[in-house]
Amino acid sequence: MEDHDIEQSNTYKKGRGAQINTKNKFQKNERTREHIESIDDWTEPNIATQYLEENAKGLVNKVDSPDVGMWYSMNPYQGCEHGCIYCYARNSFEYWGYSAGLDFETKIIVKKNAPDLLRKFLMNPKWECVPIGLSGNTDCYQPAEKKFRITRQLLEVCNEFNQPVGMITKNAGMLRDKDIIQELAKKNLVSILVSITSFNEDLRRVMEPRTTTGKQRIKLIE
Repeated sequence: MEDHDIEQSNTYKKGRGAQINTKNKFQKNERTREHIESIDDWTEPNIATQYLEENAKGLVNKVDSPDVGMWYSMNPYQGCEHGCIYCYARNSFEYWGYSAGLDFETKIIVKKNAPDLLRKFLMNPKWECVPIGLSGNTDCYQPAEKKFRITRQLLEVCNEFNQPVGMITKNAGMLRDKDIIQELAKKNLVSILVSITSFNEDLRRVMEPRTTTGKQRIKLIE
């Protein structure tokens, strides 16, 4: 079946990068659909976005991988509604008991106590101040941020403690926080990267279905 035929079929889930839930290798017993044409009595998963609020035990993680380019990272959300089909963070979602497929972009774990955890972390007298990457795993400005505003609260804590922070995003929602970002920039405490994959909107909608357009990202850079 050609790509355009799949898009126009009843099985194509518009607005989602993954089309199925793949197997979670950490679960002993699981019922999965590995191919679109398999299992006649399969019940399709709910593809509406669900926000799962939790009180996390920790927030700031040490990054040991030499090819990532950061010392520490913090993620206010696990899972990402942007749904980029190539996202390397998909596999990490299996640690939470979910699939790296549709679950990753429909079940968003919200760390509602993240600002308190960051404040506690920065107050540790043993902390030697080095930059922290805000969202080294999933986008801190994904659609959930419009509702929960956790990223903004983290930036406010960073500004209060003069903590340098780096961010990468595909979402122009960052413009909402221009005021606090300017405050950090005055003290040379913030670094921002904007990822632009393509200006071909048909391609972007397939690869990154719930990200902002390439033109909007240019506006963000400007």
